[in-house]
Amino acid sequence: MVAQQLKNLTDSDLMLIETILSKEFAKENEQHQLSKTKNGYGKPMERSRRLLSCMNAIRSQRALKQKLSVKW
Repeated sequence: MVAQQLKNLTDSDLMLIETILSKEFAKENEQHQLSKTKNGYGKPMERSRRLLSCMNAIRSQRALKQKLSVKW
């Protein structure tokens, strides 16, 4: 069901999602670095890993859509 919804999104929709996810990922990494500097240890990076996983899924979907759109 979710895969079908992702399949229906346009490339610009996927790019928008990827941009939002990358901004959140950068913010999360910055928070991790601040925590590491301030406290001497970093907080768990579970959220960063989930964001990265989502970004990779969106990139894969964009790549697949691009490959399927090429006409012979």
